[in-house]
Amino acid sequence: MDPVFSALSTHFSTLMAREQPEKLVVGLSGGLDSVVLLHSLMQLSRSGELAVPTIEAVYVNHGLSANAGDWQQSCAALCKDLNVSFTAIAVEVTPRARESLEACARDRRYAALCEHAKAAKSVIVTAHHQNDQLETLLLQLKRGSGPKGLSGIAAFSVMHSVPVSRPLLTLSRAQILDYARQNDLRWIEDESNSDESFDRNFLRHSVLPSLLERWPSFGQTASRSASLCAEQQGLLDETCDERLESLCGKPACISVSGLNAASPAWQRALLRRWLERNKVAMPGAKQLMQIQQMLTARPDAQPHIVLGNTQLRRYQDTLYCLDAGQLPWSFKTVGFNAQEFVVIEPQRQKLMVGKQQDGALCSVSVATAESQFSLSQPVLSLPVKPAGEVHHKPLKKWFKQWQVPPWERSDWLLLSDAEQPVALVTKGQIIALSATGQRKVFLQLFAL
Repeated sequence: MDPVFSALSTHFSTLMAREQPEKLVVGLSGGLDSVVLLHSLMQLSRSGELAVPTIEAVYVNHGLSANAGDWQQSCAALCKDLNVSFTAIAVEVTPRARESLEACARDRRYAALCEHAKAAKSVIVTAHHQNDQLETLLLQLKRGSGPKGLSGIAAFSVMHSVPVSRPLLTLSRAQILDYARQNDLRWIEDESNSDESFDRNFLRHSVLPSLLERWPSFGQTASRSASLCAEQQGLLDETCDERLESLCGKPACISVSGLNAASPAWQRALLRRWLERNKVAMPGAKQLMQIQQMLTARPDAQPHIVLGNTQLRRYQDTLYCLDAGQLPWSFKTVGFNAQEFVVIEPQRQKLMVGKQQDGALCSVSVATAESQFSLSQPVLSLPVKPAGEVHHKPLKKWFKQWQVPPWERSDWLLLSDAEQPVALVTKGQIIALSATGQRKVFLQLFAL
C-alpha cells in the first residue's frame, strides 16, 4: 500500500473510534503538504476502504503576503476539481509585545479553524509531517525545553475544545513529495518559507539536509524520542493531577504550605501543571524560580508576578491565578423596596429582599426595622457584627479573619435598611449581620 494511504488508514481508524466526528475540517494552505493531505484523504474516502465523514477544506487568509488572494483562488480551484466543500476565512495578524509574527499568525489560524469547526461535531485535520516534528524538537532543544517541550507535535490534541488530528506525522517530506509527483499534483510556494531569518526556515534549509544526508533515519528516531518524552510527560501529569487534588480547593488557587512540603523539583512540576490547567503560558526557568520565591515570602508580603495576560498573587497560605487586567469594580449605591430585584451586573446575579421564593442561589433570614433598603460598597473601617458573633470589628478585620484576599474585597456589598447594616453580599453568598427590628425578611440571590 502507498505509504500515504497506509498512514491515513491507520490514523483515521483510531480517530473514528475515538471521536466519531461528523465532519473533517482540513486546513488547506495550498502548499505541498496540505494539498497532498486533502487529495489523499479524498482518495481514501472514495476507495470505500474506510468510512470517512464529510470533508471540508478551509483556507485561512492571514493577509501577510501580496499573493494571499491568488493562493486562496488556487485552493478554491483545487477543491472544485476534487469536489470538496471550500471555505475561506480572513484573519488579522497583529502580534502583541514580545510575540513573533510567526507565532501570532499560527495562533490566529488555529483560533479561526477552531471557531469554524465548533459549528458542527468536527475534527480539524492538519498536514504536519515527520520533518516538521524534527524541526520542532530542534527548536525546543535550542530553548532548553524539558520533556513536555521535547514531546513535540502530538498526533491527536485538543485546541479551544476542538479535536485536532495530524495523520501525516509518520511520513517524511520526501514521501509526501513522491506522492504529489506520482499524482501530478500542483501546489503553491509561499515565499516566506525561504526566509532564513525565521529559525524554522533556517533549520529546514541549512541544517536538516546535512543531518538527513548523514543519518537518513534521523527523523524517525527523533520522532521516537518525542513519543517517549510524551509518554513520560503523561505519567508525570497523572501524578501531578493526583497531588493537586489535595492542594487546590479551587482551580485557580493552590496551597502554599502544601507546595512548601514538597521538594523543589516537585514544586516546579506541580506549579507547571497547575498553570497549564489554568491555561497560562509556561514560564521560563527564571520566572519559575521567582514563583518559587513567592512560596517563602512573609505571609503578609502579598507578592505578585505577571505572566503575559495572567498575574500570580499570594495572600496568606494561598497562591492565586488571576487575570492580569482584572480591576476592582465599582458599584453605584442603589435604593429599593422589599420585593424588588436589584441587579448586580458584574457578579451576574440579582438580589431580592422579601418573601422566600424558589430557585434562589442562597437565602438568609434577617431582622429589619424598615421596608426600604440600600445596597452599596462599604468602607473597610465600618464596624459590623456578623450574626452569632460577640463583638463588632472593622470590616477589614473580618475580611482578614475570613481570608478574603485584598483584591476581592471590593466585590463585597453592604445591604442596609434605613437604620442599620443588615447583611454583606458577594458572589453567591450572603452573610447576615446582627440587626434589630420587628420584620423578618429573606435575602435571596438569583442568577441572571
